[in-house]
Amino acid sequence: MKQVIKLTPNIFIPKSRIIAILPISSSIARKIRGLNKIGEKIVNITYGEEAKTILIMDSGHILVSSKTLEEVDEALWK
Repeated sequence: MKQVIKLTPNIFIPKSRIIAILPISSSIARKIRGLNKIGEKIVNITYGEEAKTILIMDSGHILVSSKTLEEVDEALWK
C-alpha cells in the first residue's frame, strides 16, 4: 500500500498526515479558509483552476486543491 497520494504531477502528500477532506462549498470549509488567512497556513495547489476541495493536515496547514472530493478520495484509498 502506498504511503503517499499524488494530487498533481508535482505534489505528493503523506496519507498519514491528512486529518480531513472537505468540499469547498461546505460552510465549515469556508470558515476554516477565513480563519487561516491570518495564520498564513493555507497552501493553494490549484494552479489557477477552480478550488474544489480542502485538505486539513495534522500540522495545521490547509491545502486547497482543484481535485474533486471523489478524485482525492480515490487517490487516498488506492
